[in-house]
Amino acid sequence: MGYRIEKVTGNAADNRPAAEFLARFVLDDELESPREGDDSPDSWQERMTWWWDENPFCREDSPKGFILYSPEGEIVGFNGLIPFDYTVDGEMVPSLVLTSFFVRAAHRSAVMGMLSRQRALSRKYHLIDGSPSPEMRVLLEKLGFQRAGDRHQFFFPLARMGGELSRSLLRPLKLSFELKANEIDQSSYLAVNPNEVQSIPELHDGKVRRTITIDSLEWLTRIGTVERRFVGLCDQYGSLRAYLIGIYKCKWGVRAFVPMDYVDLDPDTNALEELIRRIVRDPKGAGLQAETDILAWSMYEGGDFEVAGGISRESILHFQLPKKWSEREKACVPFESDLLLQ
Repeated sequence: MGYRIEKVTGNAADNRPAAEFLARFVLDDELESPREGDDSPDSWQERMTWWWDENPFCREDSPKGFILYSPEGEIVGFNGLIPFDYTVDGEMVPSLVLTSFFVRAAHRSAVMGMLSRQRALSRKYHLIDGSPSPEMRVLLEKLGFQRAGDRHQFFFPLARMGGELSRSLLRPLKLSFELKANEIDQSSYLAVNPNEVQSIPELHDGKVRRTITIDSLEWLTRIGTVERRFVGLCDQYGSLRAYLIGIYKCKWGVRAFVPMDYVDLDPDTNALEELIRRIVRDPKGAGLQAETDILAWSMYEGGDFEVAGGISRESILHFQLPKKWSEREKACVPFESDLLLQ
């Protein structure tokens, strides 16, 4: 009897054996760069709860992943799938984020069977891999995946780091940029919790974008092992004009707030830039931690802002759109990495 590949079914509790395999894989030093919690079955089971049980995009028939069994019936491989809805001009694009593709070294000959299952899904689903290994990147490109454009990072020092004076010194170096929204719309308000939003308009700009709902914003803000913060800009009626979800990072004693997910739902008025300006002017009013020194803005080439410069980093985000939408432009954001869903 040969290898067997089965679909992941049920909820997180039903998949305890898979969680134990993932933890053992790490404990056996088969994962090159483990993260905190990767060696714990409980951590993996909690992640599965976020991916499937609590995910507002996960439906009864949503693919959840594949488990590889050896000829002896032992779990030797796992590939998780996290369901998402994307839309383009109001039309739904069913999507899956690939996560945790682990196969025992002694059983790598069976990897192509797992990949063939992924490839079959690509006919219907938009597939996203935000953290592939170097070896997997080569395979993904051979399988027709596209790589997102390079990421560029810009910096907006807050009052603790000199505020506007520091920003003015960074702009000539193209490490920051001038925000277009010079006037603050006094009729709009900041929402620091998704439940403070009353409605979310659809954005029809021809790009494939992740579907935004109040439930999905609450889910993305709540899950994960690192603290994150939602800040939205709403008009006087509670309609969301722009939002961002960020995490905190600390390096060399500098505490940065890093937006990882964001959308400008009112681009004609540069609402996203107005939101950044409000946060920079009053980080406390935006709900940021008092110790925050700087806002670090990352975006992909072709993103919401037409600015040059920044610190450039090669992107490892890969995606594949089904044939029906393959000619459409995709709006990429850093939050599409599966690591931010852990």
